[in-house]
Amino acid sequence: MTTIATIQREHTVIRKWQTAVAEAALPFEARWTLAALRRVDRDLHRRLLDQRNLFDQALVTGTAQDIEVHGAALCRGYAIAIQALERVAEPDNAYMLGQDVRSGFRVAIGEQKAAAQRVREVHGDKVVWITPDEVATIVTPLEGFKPITLIKQLFPGAEILDLHPGEPAKGDE
Repeated sequence: MTTIATIQREHTVIRKWQTAVAEAALPFEARWTLAALRRVDRDLHRRLLDQRNLFDQALVTGTAQDIEVHGAALCRGYAIAIQALERVAEPDNAYMLGQDVRSGFRVAIGEQKAAAQRVREVHGDKVVWITPDEVATIVTPLEGFKPITLIKQLFPGAEILDLHPGEPAKGDE
């Protein structure tokens, strides 16, 4: 029979290790995706995913001890993954940067919220963070973008190089 004390202890352990794992994952997720880890070290990628699955399973069906064991192991796994990616100087891939050459406006597009702070630290506070869904929401109603959408559908890979030919780019005046 489960006692109230046991339930409270498990609840405390769950909160502790969910917080610890989130903090351990943050420096990884601010810079990289799991795809970067897979490119650099397939075995480490597999082991990190396996450990994450074990931790998730422990949260649902495990004991407080299971949660502690797998939470600590997952924290170590993130630390090892970060070291592996730093050792080979793997570039950040949790976001993409873009810039309008005319205005100098810069945008970072990514899904992992942890990367937003990294972008500000590395690229400055003038870079606007936006998610792919936000890009779609912004672009959808723009009448001026409809011909571009049609062209890009007909010619995949086509690029917008200049919307205002003949006008000098920022810094070229």
